[in-house]
Amino acid sequence: MYQRYSITKPEDREHSGACPSATFLNEAKFMTGLLLQDASNRMDRVEILSQQKVMENALDKLWKDVEEGKVRVQSIAALRAAKTVSCKGIANRLKSPNVDHARVVRDLRLLINTFEYVIKPEPS
Repeated sequence: MYQRYSITKPEDREHSGACPSATFLNEAKFMTGLLLQDASNRMDRVEILSQQKVMENALDKLWKDVEEGKVRVQSIAALRAAKTVSCKGIANRLKSPNVDHARVVRDLRLLINTFEYVIKPEPS
């Protein structure tokens, strides 16, 4: 399946209120676009790490919404793995001296697909 990755800031785009994970997915797709651009242009590492933190904060907010019962998910175990393993792994890879762009982009695409097809957050 083809997915769109953009280097346009997510705040500049409309966020869909219908999907509780829209903010996280937009941030993750923006992060993927930055990494694809960085692979060819060597962007500022600070911008990439900043976007990673924004993406992580969006996932933390979704986690809190699930804990508070505002959002229902198909798999709490998959959400927990995304939060504690996938996001942390991506952050560690981005902090390494030599970023393996292909690996991080693959991990981000897997995380995005996991949200869209396995976790499937929806309002309670």
